[in-house]
Amino acid sequence: MVVFAALALVWTFPLVRHLSTHVPGQAAGDNVSFLWNFWWMRRALASGLGFFYTPCLFVPTGTDLTLHTHTALPAFVGATMLGALPVVAALNLTIVTALILNCFCAYVLAWRITRDYGAAMLGGIVFGGSPYIAAHLNGHFNLTSAWTIPLFAVTVSEAIRGSTKWAVLAGLLLGATAYVDYYYVVYECVLALCIGGLASWEWSVAWRGPTERTRRLAKLVSGLILVDIAVLALITTTGGFNAQIGPIRISAHDLFNPLQAFWILVALLLWLQIRPRVDARRREAQAPTGMARAILIMAAVFLAAAAPLAWNGIGLFLRGDYVTQQYFWRSASKGIDIGTLVLGNPFQGLWGRAVQRVYQALGIDAIESTGWLGLAPVVFAAWALRRHLRKSNCEPDPMGDGATSRMVRQWSVIGAVFFVWALGPHLMVFGRNTGMILPQAVLRYVPVMNNARIPGRAMVVVYLALGILMAVAAAEWRLKSRGGQVALVAMAFVVVADYVPAPFPVVAMDRPAIYEMLRNRVEQGALCELPLGFRDGFGERGTFDDRVLFYQTIHQRPLAGGFVARLPRVVATAYEDDPLLAALLRLSDRRGQRNSPRPLPSAQVAADRLREDRITFVVLNRGAASPRLVEYVERVLPLTLIANEGERSLYLVLR
Repeated sequence: MVVFAALALVWTFPLVRHLSTHVPGQAAGDNVSFLWNFWWMRRALASGLGFFYTPCLFVPTGTDLTLHTHTALPAFVGATMLGALPVVAALNLTIVTALILNCFCAYVLAWRITRDYGAAMLGGIVFGGSPYIAAHLNGHFNLTSAWTIPLFAVTVSEAIRGSTKWAVLAGLLLGATAYVDYYYVVYECVLALCIGGLASWEWSVAWRGPTERTRRLAKLVSGLILVDIAVLALITTTGGFNAQIGPIRISAHDLFNPLQAFWILVALLLWLQIRPRVDARRREAQAPTGMARAILIMAAVFLAAAAPLAWNGIGLFLRGDYVTQQYFWRSASKGIDIGTLVLGNPFQGLWGRAVQRVYQALGIDAIESTGWLGLAPVVFAAWALRRHLRKSNCEPDPMGDGATSRMVRQWSVIGAVFFVWALGPHLMVFGRNTGMILPQAVLRYVPVMNNARIPGRAMVVVYLALGILMAVAAAEWRLKSRGGQVALVAMAFVVVADYVPAPFPVVAMDRPAIYEMLRNRVEQGALCELPLGFRDGFGERGTFDDRVLFYQTIHQRPLAGGFVARLPRVVATAYEDDPLLAALLRLSDRRGQRNSPRPLPSAQVAADRLREDRITFVVLNRGAASPRLVEYVERVLPLTLIANEGERSLYLVLR
């Protein structure tokens, strides 16, 4: 644990020097929303309010937080165990603690497989120090708390053997994960299915070869492939074409659809040639009733633990406020770019910036599309897989009776499943969409799973599988080599050198005195920050400055606008129907909508709406506001100036 704590401090350095004043990240963005979560948990507990609904954002309606990245579990720790600390320090300490737990829990899982402390520690470093964690340390702090995944793998592996105690623990962990991140609940459910299916059945694949009938079909498919290649060549050389074949009009001007057709036909041709058949045979040691019982216990405990969230989610659905991604075939979120497997680690402290410039040139999102696994982990994982696929029973086995080989196969399959998931709906190669359709193209339409909308985040389980395989390789090197300890240290050094992101960027949370003054005002009522904006995971209206969420932790007043990961439609509709708020959003919009022909509310209408919306104060940021917005505030709104600080002006609404 001490080693992992030291690594966490190194990984986040220089954050340890700024625990109360800075947060990880290159700029104020999503990272500030997690500060707000910690503040709101403290306020909700102190006032007896429910955490999953807040009246402090999106005045005058408030908003539901069930579908928000609320990080309720870390926020609860920050409000109770760390409640005496400033909110910034509490957030940072939970982040560092999560990084330690990521390594430690992966270490526990690896140790159960290898029975080698040093090798298990290496596995913990691969998972806890992975580029995936470094990427999301830039602001998605919910995703840095991945420690429940390896711990869940430990408990579910025991639960499927029929243990009631472990099944209860697995259900509790799944429930706890619901208060950390929604994606990880989905991943743990799929992980449980994978572990259960691989542990309970023997799987095999047979290649049956072609028959006379499939050979004839293969010739037909081959002809269609040649036609499709001709279409691709024609579009490439001419820029597209229109054709009329009888009553059918064909228009082809880009390569995407012909590429999709090409890969579908190639897959069909391969299937006709090899005709694979998957067979599953139940292991004698696994009783089906035991596994079914474990699943029922886990599900029951999970539903009990996650009942507040589940109840709120049902309420959202019944009210028509359940929000999910609207998917289009060509516009869904991209997955991992396969080219990043060779481009290098974009978050490595020394050469990461150079790699990021390559990513930018190729149009690759370094946060959500990075698939860099590292040279040493890939080499040693491949060695372990190759060895155990052909391992004889007379060779050393830390777990005995061939169990290590089964674990290697199990985690190889799990890693492969999640890697294919992480690739997204279509295969991306060096920033180009190849048109190859992948399973996630269908999974994104499955209810519940569709809210885990960014496929690249499935890489978190790939790194866990990679860490397990490398731990197995390290343990066996130590068993068969005289210099095993030196080899282990060398492996750890190579992994750390490849993965370490320090010095990690941190951003200061400034505290303008104008908000301290606002907190001390005796007048009751909400604040409207101008420019006004609100944002969720699908878009932005007006102009939203993420820092206003931190400023709210200073002035402690309800706020117009705000950010939540999923904004209920009723809130957006209320803002559109409010004459003043809708006008302020238009005036605040930096995307060219300020010249809307809709008239602006008069002084009387504005005064009435400010009173109805319970807005008592206005802060105008002149540096970010348009001239029209400044003019409207100064000439129309019924305000009196209280104070100026830099580019900000604080106004009191006249009653």
